[in-house]
Amino acid sequence: MREWDEVYTSGNFRDYWDLPYPSQELVAFVASMDLPSNIAALDVGCGAGSEAIFLAQRGYRVIGVDLSAAALNIARERANKAEVQVDWRQGDALKMPLENRCVDMVNDRGCFHTIAEENRGRYAEEVARVLKPGGVMLLRGCREKAEEGHFVLVTEQSVDQHFSRYFKRGPVLPIQMTVGKGYSEEGMKGNLVVLKRK
Repeated sequence: MREWDEVYTSGNFRDYWDLPYPSQELVAFVASMDLPSNIAALDVGCGAGSEAIFLAQRGYRVIGVDLSAAALNIARERANKAEVQVDWRQGDALKMPLENRCVDMVNDRGCFHTIAEENRGRYAEEVARVLKPGGVMLLRGCREKAEEGHFVLVTEQSVDQHFSRYFKRGPVLPIQMTVGKGYSEEGMKGNLVVLKRK
């Protein structure tokens, strides 16, 4: 946890994964899914809150969960500035501070790819626990080893291995994720998949 807090307190997160706007894949997902405006949405690994804030601006009841207290402090300030309400909660993605079947939608932009292989089954189980049957998850993460080497790949095989017990999935599609000073001009090569809770 201290490592994550340091990245946020130092401001280094801005060089790697912070966006001043919601990701285009989340915008497209929201536009295409036609979800009711009063749904409960979870942004897991919400970081400094850009995507949770976007979801709140759409009228969703949003919970943002992150391990880092420093990240959540930045997220709170941003939400206040945007004049939206988000329920920010500090917690581990492997044991989220949420009740069973309490959300309709889960957004994961780069959380699953930080989960060690031995904990990935637990992560999928935890997301399945908090998501209502029929609920949907938008999952994105890296598909190729980066120079930094911190991430575990998000591939069709890893998604099937860890999520198929609880979810039906759509196609695993390639995307470009992050462009920042910490990456090459091409950014991070990622994969995207939409999962539906059985």
